[in-house]
Amino acid sequence: MLKKILVIHPNAEFYVSGLKAACPAADVTPVTEEHLGMTTLPDGAQALLPEADAIISLGRWANAETIAACTNLKWFQCLITGTDHLNDLLRGRGVKLTNAHGIHGTQMSELAILNMLIHSREVLRLVRSQAAHDWDRFPPRVLSERTVAIIGMGAIATHLAGVCKTFGMKTIGVTRTPRDVENFDRVEPRAQLHAVLAEADFVVLLLPLTPENRHTIGRDELEAMKPDACLINIARGGIVDEEALVDALRSGQIGSAGVDVFETTPLPPDHPLWGLENVFLTPHVGGQSDKYDEAALPIAAANLKCFVEDRMDEMNFQVEL
Repeated sequence: MLKKILVIHPNAEFYVSGLKAACPAADVTPVTEEHLGMTTLPDGAQALLPEADAIISLGRWANAETIAACTNLKWFQCLITGTDHLNDLLRGRGVKLTNAHGIHGTQMSELAILNMLIHSREVLRLVRSQAAHDWDRFPPRVLSERTVAIIGMGAIATHLAGVCKTFGMKTIGVTRTPRDVENFDRVEPRAQLHAVLAEADFVVLLLPLTPENRHTIGRDELEAMKPDACLINIARGGIVDEEALVDALRSGQIGSAGVDVFETTPLPPDHPLWGLENVFLTPHVGGQSDKYDEAALPIAAANLKCFVEDRMDEMNFQVEL
C-alpha cells in the first residue's frame, strides 16, 4: 500500500521534488506555509492530516487538536533539531520522531561569533557614533586569549569550539556528562557551572529546553559572571530568567548580552530588552541559513527511504520520547 507523506513547509515544493527523486515509491504531497515556523496550518491542510502516514515539517503548527487529527500518523520528521514543541504531543502515540541533527553548526557558530565581535569591538557604540557623526576612537578588545564557556555540548558546541580556537580563544565546556571532547581545552560538570561562569569572558548557551534546564541562568548565575562578561543565548528562551537578565544588564552586573531566543516569541514591543544599549537582539534566526533546505533534504530523504521500506529502526536522528 502506497504510503502518504505530507510536507508542510514554506519551501514544500523543493522538498517534494527532492523526496520523489530519492524515493519514487512514496506519495508525497506539498502544503506550502506562508512563512517559516507558522503556528497555524495553511488553509486546507487540516483535511489532509487524517490520511497522512508521515509528516515532514518544522511542526510549529502542532497542538493537541492538530495532532489528534493525525489518526494514521506513524512518523514525524522535524526539520530542525529542537523538538520540545513536539515531544509531549507525540509521546505515547506510537509515532517515530526524527530531527535534523547536525546541520546547524555553521550558522549557529557564526551567530555566536558575531555576538562576540559585536560586544568585544563595541559595534553598537560605533553604530550610534556613526549616526551622530561622532568621531569616537577607542581601542577595541580582541577575542584572542579570551575565555569562552559553552554550556551544553552537542554537535553545535563542538563546531563552535573549533571556530573559537581559530580566534585563539580558550574553550571550556559544561555538561552533565563530562568527557573529553574535540576543540575543548577543558570540560567541567554542571556542578562547577558557577566556577566556570566566574572565569569566562563569553558564555554561550546551547542547551535544550527541558524542565531541568529551565532558568539554568538565573540571578545567582548572573552574579557569578564577570562584570564585563557577555552572555549569548542562542539555545531556547526559557534557559534564561529574562527578568533577572534585564536587571543584570541595567545594573552593570554583566557587561552585555546577545539574545536570539526569548520566553515569548515574537518579543513583545514593550519588552525592556528592546531599550537596552548593551544588548544585541536577533529574531530567532540562529538556526537558519540560506542553504538550510539543501542541508535538511538529505536527512529527510534517507529517513523516507527507511520508512517506505519498513526499516524505521534504521532512521537517522531518532528522538527518544
